[in-house]
Amino acid sequence: MTKKLNTLLCFCLLLFTAASAQKKNEWVSLKGQLKNFSNQVQVEDLSELQYLLPPTTERIIVPDAKSSFHIRFKLSKPNYFRLGRNILYLSPGDNLEMFVDYNDPIAATFKGNGAQANAYLRSTPFPKGGSFIEAGSQVKESPEATINAIEAQADIRRKDLANTKNATAEFKRLENARIKADLINSFYSGEDYSISILRLKDDKAKEFSVAYNKAIAPKLTFYSKDFVDASFMKLVVYRDIASDLIKNGGKAADIQHIKDWYTSYSMVKAMQRVSDKSQLAPFKSKVAAIKTPELKNAVNQMLTRQMAFGKGDTAVDFVAQDISGNQISLSSLKGKVIYVDLWATWCGPCMQEMPHFEKLKLKYKDNPNVVFISLSLDDTISPWKASVNERKADGYQWQINRAKLQDYNIVGIPRSLLIDKNFKMVDMNAPMPSAAEAQQSIDELLK
Repeated sequence: MTKKLNTLLCFCLLLFTAASAQKKNEWVSLKGQLKNFSNQVQVEDLSELQYLLPPTTERIIVPDAKSSFHIRFKLSKPNYFRLGRNILYLSPGDNLEMFVDYNDPIAATFKGNGAQANAYLRSTPFPKGGSFIEAGSQVKESPEATINAIEAQADIRRKDLANTKNATAEFKRLENARIKADLINSFYSGEDYSISILRLKDDKAKEFSVAYNKAIAPKLTFYSKDFVDASFMKLVVYRDIASDLIKNGGKAADIQHIKDWYTSYSMVKAMQRVSDKSQLAPFKSKVAAIKTPELKNAVNQMLTRQMAFGKGDTAVDFVAQDISGNQISLSSLKGKVIYVDLWATWCGPCMQEMPHFEKLKLKYKDNPNVVFISLSLDDTISPWKASVNERKADGYQWQINRAKLQDYNIVGIPRSLLIDKNFKMVDMNAPMPSAAEAQQSIDELLK
């Protein structure tokens, strides 16, 4: 009997030890030094749920006075993340020491579990820059020469990936898919880049377009063949081209998943344009129609968050910093109509709105009952301060980390908020400064 009991105790101890080890391996540890970052940085999720889930304050890094940091967070399965302009691939149990420069992703260094994979990712092409087109550097005089230059860049990436040691088979599978997706994206981007860089106009531009599309057609057919795979949706560049890929057919489950992602993404964008939360009720049935459980769950979470706070609710307070580095709260302006302009120096449309914001602000310069807050979401302080100083902008010039605004569901900018004298939300998506409705909305609240 005693022997059986001892055996049972040993078995239970082994189970406990295994469970403890499993829990320990759920954690990722990142430490090191950041350069040219703000005083608060988020390790941003790049998975297919990136824009579907409500904003979160998880994985926030607050560097010390020497720009050093150490952060731990739970991770159940491997995933892509972004730190500044560097893409990271992290797996449960990873313990990485790193140096990351926001202004120079190539200069990043990594030590520890996952170091080689993350070093490879330093040179990841930027989809919105045309992938292998590299903002036009691969554009040549003829379509054929441009195609050859694009494929040569892809070959370099393949060789680099093959030489990446200690990377998992899954990582290499995903990155090979990224190379193929970047090729397709590059072919799509090449026409506009070529016409612009070669300065082709009118008949010359039309002639080039015909020749270019004829030249890339067999390439698109070749690289798109058997490339419909929902597991690749965790790659940003694949999400950019998947709607075209599924036109060629594929497994029904993969096609449904991909269609559901586009439906979910569009639905979330539509939710975020709704100012009055009472108008969100119709989205419930639309969310229920999403067939992919993970996507449906994510959009449901976003809908729940949107319905929890909106028009007529007391504004959620937040603390930002002013141009002198002082901490200042939104609630300090209670009793006034508050118009908040959300922007960043890297946002082109935001900067186009800036002169209109200054004109709108000027119209109320003698009215003490309304205030205008220019709230920057820049990751780093210096570009924000440089922009404010260059424009000689006055008044409430604030900067904040986007993570502090999660209740406001800030995904896209430019965006404006409007709050009344009673500190109640009037409009979560107020008219832009350039719109005539902006002044009308403010005047209505001042009556």
